[in-house]
Amino acid sequence: MLRKTFLWLHKWLGLITGLVVMIVSLTGCINVFADELKAYFYHERYYAEPVGNGKPLNFSELRDQAQKAVGPNIKLTRGEIYPAKGRTWVFRASLTDKKAIGHWNHHKYYYRIYVNPSNGKVVHVEDTRNEFFQLMLNLHMNLLLGDAVGTMVTGISALCFFVLLLSGLVLWFPRKWKTKAFKKGLVFKRDVGIKRLNYDLHNISGFYILIPAILICVTGLVFAFPWADQSVQFLANGGKTIEKRVIPLSTPNDTFHPQSTDSAIAHLLHLHPQADVLAVRFREKNTDPLDVQVRLAKNRTHLFEWYYFDRNNGKLLMKFGDQDVKGGEKFRTMNYDLHTGAYAGMPTKFFGFFVSLICATLPVSGFLIWYNKGKKNKKQKNKNSPPEKTSETKVR
Repeated sequence: MLRKTFLWLHKWLGLITGLVVMIVSLTGCINVFADELKAYFYHERYYAEPVGNGKPLNFSELRDQAQKAVGPNIKLTRGEIYPAKGRTWVFRASLTDKKAIGHWNHHKYYYRIYVNPSNGKVVHVEDTRNEFFQLMLNLHMNLLLGDAVGTMVTGISALCFFVLLLSGLVLWFPRKWKTKAFKKGLVFKRDVGIKRLNYDLHNISGFYILIPAILICVTGLVFAFPWADQSVQFLANGGKTIEKRVIPLSTPNDTFHPQSTDSAIAHLLHLHPQADVLAVRFREKNTDPLDVQVRLAKNRTHLFEWYYFDRNNGKLLMKFGDQDVKGGEKFRTMNYDLHTGAYAGMPTKFFGFFVSLICATLPVSGFLIWYNKGKKNKKQKNKNSPPEKTSETKVR
């Protein structure tokens, strides 16, 4: 009876959410290598020949050039400084309406401005709302429906997929616990029919990717739902509620003082010449500090040093790094890299890619199992039903 309940749950949750799971998984495959693909396809905007001695101009000067490129009505929200020689610096301008439905309504505007740091020339202005990899990312996160509706749909589908993985494990276990029975669920058979091959692809591949698929699913839920984020952190903290790290306040000013900003950025570039990127966030409140996250390893976010400076005098207000975070906070800083497979670089990225690809096939193979079983039952029913009386039979 219990097995039948799990089978019913597995079948209907799979049929209801299968299309969403397939879309999210396929776009996840693309997003795993989005950074590498962008660097290849957008080489002309990612790299610019250094001019003169190659030293970068002041950060505030480059920011002003980026601001001129989009006009005074567009507000810059972030800057990305790449210490590597020949890399352009990127400034972002983004405004969203979290209650809006639809990708283009959610993003009021979104631009990336690529600037040659050695001469301040704007290399490219990208309308990121329509950029391919951004569309794939938003399709992955919210099906291009916006946060209000789309994130709820993908989040619920991820939750259902979590249940599907667990119920699938229950169904994977054979009724009779014998070596031969377990072998059927672990080894692909040769010279079998297409239906049996499809069943094995669903059953066996689903078993082998169970643990990494659960990890991807849980980290996805952390992005989708605050309750999932809080729950995971609570468990990682050993069942304790830990107070969040408090961001220090700056002395008030509606803008960031250019000289203080330039001094802080120059200091960090000198301190971290081998870093991948310095991500500068231009926070909105006039008491928000200058916020700079130094990502130490290429395309990985969990290895970092975070700095907060006073926006007026450039005084360092607080600093912490990945070595200083523990428990739930530690897991939260690792969440993105665990979700995308970037945690240990290219090997885990390839692993994450193949796990996501298999996840995308599970709804298809599951649907075929359900469809073929329905056809089989229908044929069996027609075979067992008594023949209809013909007019000739009636006369006799």
